[in-house]
Amino acid sequence: MNDSLQATEFAEAVIEFNDNRQRPFIIVDKKQAKLYVFDSNGFLLGKAPVLLGMAVGDDLPIEIARLPLSQIKQSYRITPAGRYIAEIGRDTHGKDVLWVDFSGNLAIHPVISVPKQNRLERLTSQTIEDNRISWGCINVPKMFFKKYILKSFMRTKGIVYILPEVKSIKDYLWFEK
Repeated sequence: MNDSLQATEFAEAVIEFNDNRQRPFIIVDKKQAKLYVFDSNGFLLGKAPVLLGMAVGDDLPIEIARLPLSQIKQSYRITPAGRYIAEIGRDTHGKDVLWVDFSGNLAIHPVISVPKQNRLERLTSQTIEDNRISWGCINVPKMFFKKYILKSFMRTKGIVYILPEVKSIKDYLWFEK
């Protein structure tokens, strides 16, 4: 996998401790702005660049829980770290998404076109500095979503691990304790 030592080591720990419970799983490495999809045995199926929440952080502020999107400050638009049980569903526009946290409106979905945000260009750029643009959701290339995420999670729930970028990863290795 050689992109991210942190993601590689985390994937090995997931398999060693059977934390995925024989389900497909995804690791999102926010520091590298990359997403890795694994089958239920821990075999890497694919990897892709991602767009993440505008703000750096690992936890969502409590005060945003019931705010409409239009009232959420940019500094609160975080892709939260953690372990989530995810499943395919539909968004409010009827499009397929992988719901990471349905109640928190956190999903992995194909990149969408938003005027003046150049999301597709950001996704394909060589740097990760411009990969911070979403409200918190994780955007991936459209074909990657169809080929790896939709195909892997269509008939089963799976696990999504979003690695921290501020806190220590040791705070998120609960299955080793």
